[in-house]
Amino acid sequence: MKRRNAEVRDYYRLRYVGEPDYCAVTQSLAHTVVYAREDDDSYRSEIWVKDLESGQSVRVTAGGGYECSPRLSEDGASLLFVSDVSGTAQIYIAKRGTAEGGGSRERLGETCFSAPRPLTHMRYGVHGPRWSPDGSRIAFLCDCEPDLTDELLTVPLTETEREEVEALRSRRPVAITDYGYKADEDGGFTETRTTHLFVVDAQSGQVRKLSDGERDHVMPVWSPDGRRILATSNRQRPREESIGMDLFLIDVETGEIRQLSKENWIAYYPASFYPRFTPDGRQVVFGALYPDLSGNMPLTRLYRMEAEPGAPEESIWPESAPCHEATCFLYNGETMARGYEKGQVSEDGRYLYFISGWKGEVNLYRAAVTGEPEIVQLTKGEHYYSSMGEIRGGRMALLKGDFTHTARIVLYDTVTGEETVAVDSNAWLPEEVALESPREMWIDTMDGMSRVQGWVLPPMNREEGRRYPAVLYIHGGPTPFYGYGMTYEHEALAGAGMAVIFCNPRGSSGYGSEHESNRAAMDGTAMYDLLQFVREACRRFDFIDRERLGVTGGSYGGYMTNWIVSHSRVFRAAVTQRSIASELIEYASADMAGSSAGYRDFRDFMTHEIERSPVAYADRIHIPFLILHALGDMRCPVEHAHQLFTAVKDTHPDLPVRMVLFPGGNHEMNNHGSMSHRIRHYQEMIDWFVRYL
Repeated sequence: MKRRNAEVRDYYRLRYVGEPDYCAVTQSLAHTVVYAREDDDSYRSEIWVKDLESGQSVRVTAGGGYECSPRLSEDGASLLFVSDVSGTAQIYIAKRGTAEGGGSRERLGETCFSAPRPLTHMRYGVHGPRWSPDGSRIAFLCDCEPDLTDELLTVPLTETEREEVEALRSRRPVAITDYGYKADEDGGFTETRTTHLFVVDAQSGQVRKLSDGERDHVMPVWSPDGRRILATSNRQRPREESIGMDLFLIDVETGEIRQLSKENWIAYYPASFYPRFTPDGRQVVFGALYPDLSGNMPLTRLYRMEAEPGAPEESIWPESAPCHEATCFLYNGETMARGYEKGQVSEDGRYLYFISGWKGEVNLYRAAVTGEPEIVQLTKGEHYYSSMGEIRGGRMALLKGDFTHTARIVLYDTVTGEETVAVDSNAWLPEEVALESPREMWIDTMDGMSRVQGWVLPPMNREEGRRYPAVLYIHGGPTPFYGYGMTYEHEALAGAGMAVIFCNPRGSSGYGSEHESNRAAMDGTAMYDLLQFVREACRRFDFIDRERLGVTGGSYGGYMTNWIVSHSRVFRAAVTQRSIASELIEYASADMAGSSAGYRDFRDFMTHEIERSPVAYADRIHIPFLILHALGDMRCPVEHAHQLFTAVKDTHPDLPVRMVLFPGGNHEMNNHGSMSHRIRHYQEMIDWFVRYL
């Protein structure tokens, strides 16, 4: 039977698994399933537990619409998770028992879970909960206000109080005294809150605050004996070191906080890498930002040190490492569901297993914790891994996907290297939809300095001998990279009768530091890489009609879309998404403040910013032009869209120009807000290309 073409409405059927947590004692697997409901246009997240021996799964819920962060205790007797059923995210615990035990229970094969009970009642909710090794306590993070007592933090807001707070916030003047007063994820101005570490007794619910000050404390990890917590914080860093973080040891009983690392910036932003204790508690393994003096995005490298202040920080990253860095910035692959850490220490303490991307593949690697630095690549193939749970009983759960499968949960045996699929939430997709693996391409760049990898996705159910329009889709960043992962947005374009061209020009990570050049991403080098790749794709694939080419992209990809259509005549239509049009807007109005340092004077800086702003060349845009943007975007404020629309329409009164602004949402508008907005966003893009190509 002929499989049908992909449609954007398929997003209502897609289910995304995430946050896998494997328990060896009970042979069970907890995870989330994230999806969108069409009836009320909302995103939902559910907790499921699968019995790996019987194959049966059960949902465990406190009744919330968004429930996440499932964690099985070491013995599998309890499950904790976070639910928003009370209006704020709080920790709930469900006990595992037998079906004969009675009460309100969810069945799982021969076992069941009791009705979850609330454990915390924090004023602003919680996130990141983690069991202590013996299961008696739970560490979690909570946002705090400096003028709020610890006692008030544990008293939840009533619905009336919550409405009053929101009303006050909407009327309150905003006083600004320093940079960093905007945050895209908060949808506006940043609050005065900081993130702090707490511990709650799993039985009594008694809460203790462990951190202090006016700086954030994140990525908590228990020591094996449960007496200390390792946390990452900027408490000893000046505020201008916005991504500067250090490791701290916190004594759970006394609350004493001691700084552990000093030499390196712990990897928290832009890609977090949780530190880990070795099983004996004597050493700490962590990822740190390796300085790049060329101005590129710092790489994440691996280090070890004794779990005592003042100990040397030793690199376990050999110079001849077979991969780029100890994390990755995979751009494609559906990521609606969240994951856990990117690294885990083996049960014998000899190795650190981690995920890294290299030349489009995202694979599993193993670094030696003891002895001489050594890194071994454990998996190979055209796929990606995106997260991993803790190693228990020699196995760990990971998310794994490829071009024709959304991420599935797989169990990896650290002894044999064998892998089995445990959960596949979209098994129907490759059977029903005419998915194809894109055709891979490599080109040598015109300047001879690098090679560019990319792919061409053919139109679905295409006819031999027929030529089809093609769309160049430019990724954001510019640091992320396209890899071997499905992007259903691309599939929907292919389903509408277009080929999709996507590649990793200069600026993309995963190909070495010279290729990952911020300068090359912005000075025109990446643009020529893209144009050269499109030209070669048209030459190699006879189903592409080179007279009907479109271009699109979001964020940096939107910036490059604006730039490339104003500096070339290759494309017939363009769609720019949440893009940068004016560097002066980005300098003063975005949540990432700019700087005039290094210029002769401020006027020289202003002139340079205008010269590298795509809106300054709006008179050179001569093709149908669609602008898609979210009103709540703080990374690329919506004023970019307003200026670009006005400039193109002003200089081309008769040119088809359309701007669609989406209420709410933020910069990652395709992963937030409502699914109807996401579908409308994609459909606007597809309809534009169908009409003008």
